Amino acid sequence: MIFSEKNKLPLWRREISIPAIKNRFFHIDLKGPKIPFNVFSSLLQQIARWGINGVVVEYEHRIPYLVLSEQFPRHQRYTESQIKFLLEEAKSLGIEWVPLVQTFGHVEYLSRLKTTENLFENPKYPSQLCPSNSYVRKYIEELIDYVCYLHPESKYIHIGQDETRQLGLCDVCSKRMKKIGGKIELYLEHFMFVCDQVFKRGRIPVAWADMLIGNGRFDLIRKIDKRVVLIPWDYSSIGKTSKFVIYKGFRPSKKQFYNRYTDPEPILDFPDSGKFFEDLGSKEIKNIVMDEESGYPVSFAQVRLLAKTKRPLWAASGLYMSADMQLHANFVRGVLNPLGMCDILISLGGEGVLGTLWARGHSFAPVNAPWTTVLYNLVQFARVSYSGETKPEHFRKNAREIARELDMPEIYAGCWTFDDICWIISSASSRGKTTTIANVIDILEKENVSGCFGEGLALCLKAEYLQSMVRSVIDEARWWYSTRNEMPSDLKNGMKSRFLDASKESEKLKRHLQDYYLKWIGDKESFSLWWDNLFNLDMLLAKDVMKMFR
Repeated sequence: MIFSEKNKLPLWRREISIPAIKNRFFHIDLKGPKIPFNVFSSLLQQIARWGINGVVVEYEHRIPYLVLSEQFPRHQRYTESQIKFLLEEAKSLGIEWVPLVQTFGHVEYLSRLKTTENLFENPKYPSQLCPSNSYVRKYIEELIDYVCYLHPESKYIHIGQDETRQLGLCDVCSKRMKKIGGKIELYLEHFMFVCDQVFKRGRIPVAWADMLIGNGRFDLIRKIDKRVVLIPWDYSSIGKTSKFVIYKGFRPSKKQFYNRYTDPEPILDFPDSGKFFEDLGSKEIKNIVMDEESGYPVSFAQVRLLAKTKRPLWAASGLYMSADMQLHANFVRGVLNPLGMCDILISLGGEGVLGTLWARGHSFAPVNAPWTTVLYNLVQFARVSYSGETKPEHFRKNAREIARELDMPEIYAGCWTFDDICWIISSASSRGKTTTIANVIDILEKENVSGCFGEGLALCLKAEYLQSMVRSVIDEARWWYSTRNEMPSDLKNGMKSRFLDASKESEKLKRHLQDYYLKWIGDKESFSLWWDNLFNLDMLLAKDVMKMFR
């Protein structure tokens, strides 16, 4: 097991008889690490205990077989027998298994196989399939065939279809696009083709809804079979209102840019004229809903808009997204965003919610933080989606229970709760971050934290501290650069000493973290990609900088 066995189910499972949201799904992204098979099995047992009743498994190159002449190396893929075992395990636990295979965008991984050159809309940046290509259609038909064979009892097939931004680039697509109306019409035509392939095999298609809702094309959504589960996603909203909406493009509210003659909050990018939220028509603004008190749009706009279509209402929140912290989860955004999403879905009678955990932004991107550090966000998501209890007092009531579920101490240094520690880690300002992290590491060491979550968090915080130390040396050198020849020797030697200490400590830490990574998180290749992105460039820069300060 990932965590120690407990005698009783967690508090929310004992107190609540009917879950607040019917379908409570956890998204597992295999674009990054290949989760060790035995850990994967234990993870299913753990999330079932917490009240999760479905998983959306994004396979990418980890699928046992691709319907292509060339395959990824065996060690990078799960075997059919392993998937069969996991499917049986999930079924015994009451977990619905939804396979996710990309059928339009986010297919960068295919470019690593030599036989795929003719599949892409733009071979120079191979992230999207060409919807006008007969080879693509044949590939998708055979892929869905295989996915259905591999998952004989899966009711749903998730077909991806998100962030498809290379529409109409090839000559054939460009001509088709002009003939049928535009980019989104071209998108919808391919979307309908893929959905038909899923329906033909007796399954229900699931797809991300951002391309249709984000472009404001509700006229096209009405043409889609109502059995198709469209899932809008919002990973940023954490309160009642938002500074922006994604509707007919990214549209920030003008309110945030007005000078209030007080300490400003961070503001979003300032767009061209005509691209603000307020520039939408009054009817559209009314549909999105504006908060009368603040003048900002109400949060989770796409979910509210989809609810008006009378379709089955599902939505996705972000337990971890690629814009989060590199070394561990954001324990503020990654808890409050799912909380808000559950709240709005419950109020609108939603049928399903997903908690997404992204291993990397896309196949060309760096690997994200270890998924084990997101388990705090996951158990909070499980509790909230099961119980429907989203108020601060509900978090306080369950704080000790959550700590026990993750095998973590309930109280730290005599006064801080486990929730406090997670909040402090993610809320520390850049000015005091290094000191804060050092003090939290000291507290964790005194409490002897260990296990899947605790050990990983402690190790990742140490890595974050060392990364901050190396980067502070680079920043210090930048400040002194023009007067480096006049820099007092004590200061110069102190800077060099801090770099050497951080360099030695990082090599020790790397060995410990790799052992932990291979046990719980994934493969050695993924670890190298993650670690190299965190430290190698900083170390190279710092070494070169030190040569200037001899």
